[in-house]
Amino acid sequence: MYRRALKTFAAAALITTIMGTSVFADDLDTLKTQQQEAQQKVDDLTQQLAYLLTEIEDLEQDMADLADEVDKTNTELEEAQRVQKKQFEDTKLRIQYMYEDQSASMAEVFLTASDMSDVINKASYMQQVYDYDRNKLDEMANTAQSIADYKSTLEEKQATLDEKQKELTNKQATLYTALDKAKSDKDDADAKYQEAADMAAKAEQQRRAAAAAASAATASKTTTISSIPTTTANNNSSVASKIVSTAYQYIGVPYRSGGSSPSGFDCSGFTSYVLGQCGIGISRTSGSQAYGGVAVSGGISAAQPGDIICYPGHVGIYIGGGQMIHASVPGDYVKVSSVNIGMSITAVRRYW
Repeated sequence: MYRRALKTFAAAALITTIMGTSVFADDLDTLKTQQQEAQQKVDDLTQQLAYLLTEIEDLEQDMADLADEVDKTNTELEEAQRVQKKQFEDTKLRIQYMYEDQSASMAEVFLTASDMSDVINKASYMQQVYDYDRNKLDEMANTAQSIADYKSTLEEKQATLDEKQKELTNKQATLYTALDKAKSDKDDADAKYQEAADMAAKAEQQRRAAAAAASAATASKTTTISSIPTTTANNNSSVASKIVSTAYQYIGVPYRSGGSSPSGFDCSGFTSYVLGQCGIGISRTSGSQAYGGVAVSGGISAAQPGDIICYPGHVGIYIGGGQMIHASVPGDYVKVSSVNIGMSITAVRRYW
């Protein structure tokens, strides 16, 4: 009678636990979807930041080019000022020579002429002197106008430079705001994921406890609950070795937000590029890579070289011995480091 009651109680407990686990599973699905959506927003924002950085780099180059133009204009302005000064000195000397040291008046020049031909010659000479001086004065006026034009051009270019500087400052402010937003979104995604993981662990613990109780009540010997079956990939060790050796080739490449080439990588750009070099096409973003390939049951303890180690918003290539190669953070570079980087490992994925 006692054993029958025990069986009934165990069965009821198992049914209740399974129902509770089903509810937790529904919650996990919902939270996982929310976590993926949050991660996707982070990935999208990261891509936008990469475009913005490129735009800022182009703007900085434009500013450098404009600064060169301003320097050139300053040089031309100095030359025009030098020419104007020389013209002024030449004209002043000419006026002094022709007019300041005359011993006879203009009337006396004409009255002392020997004949009309001499008068005409003297008048023609005076006209030539006048024309020469007039031309010199015109040249000075043209030079002055040229200087004014140079100044105007310089001021316009300087205004353009100032406007571009203001534009750069505004874009930098936008970039910093976007970075803060990305960090906030990432924190939210991490919190939701951790909540989902805790709920999953609790549900699995309850399921195992209930199954153990039911087994103990219905059998005369203890039945060990088998672990969750592991889904394996192709397990092509030669490909895995190639992944690791390829990853080593890019140690020292600088981190670049949105980068996915040897000129600069971000974390998911690095993993997708390395696997691509080995003939394996994977998603570009860290969030999507965390759900591709085949899940490695057992987590990091079961990881093999060539696997992708996934964190909230970050990925790296496992090389064995608790180490990985990854594109770390902005300002850093591709390097070997421990898998313990201060963030929880959310998944280990196998693509080979």
